[in-house]
Amino acid sequence: SEPEPSPVSAPRASIDQTQEKPAPVKESASPLEHDPLLDHTESVVSKLLHLIGLEAQVSAHYGETDRDDRRYINVDVRGSDLSVLIGRRSETLNAFQYVASLIIGKDTQQFIQLTVDVEGYRDRREKQLVQMAMRMADQVAKNGRKQTLEPMPSAERRIIHIALRDHPAVMTESAGEEPYRKVVIHPKED
Repeated sequence: SEPEPSPVSAPRASIDQTQEKPAPVKESASPLEHDPLLDHTESVVSKLLHLIGLEAQVSAHYGETDRDDRRYINVDVRGSDLSVLIGRRSETLNAFQYVASLIIGKDTQQFIQLTVDVEGYRDRREKQLVQMAMRMADQVAKNGRKQTLEPMPSAERRIIHIALRDHPAVMTESAGEEPYRKVVIHPKED
């Protein structure tokens, strides 16, 4: 599959074409087709997976830019039976992501914000958390009593806070000490 064209890059022709099937000059080929940082990220994640005895396809791409103008690198890992990499409450995946980020950061001498996802797990988990947050918020709004959710990592708590920040009847806060910090959903006072 070909990468999505970028709307701002200059036209460029492929140098390594055969006579069998001449490719048209791309109007706007992606300037990051062989980005060294993305290639290195894929290599490091692949090697780590190999060292822990897992075989998978790894692809890295840039995500959104944060407010400090740093780009996130998203790494997608695909393969069979990778549930061991996710672990309980994604603890193993978070640790794997942290180690990979440290290695890549040390190799490149720069801070790397890395997100590793296995078979779309993080997207599915985010949808589950948003649905649960909405159900709990409806319960709090209906009965007027606060609800305390199970302990979860900061990234998951953040998803719940964002999902409910504009809810008309409830407000959220985090309570407790790591690693047992929880989201508490309170009814809004009129």
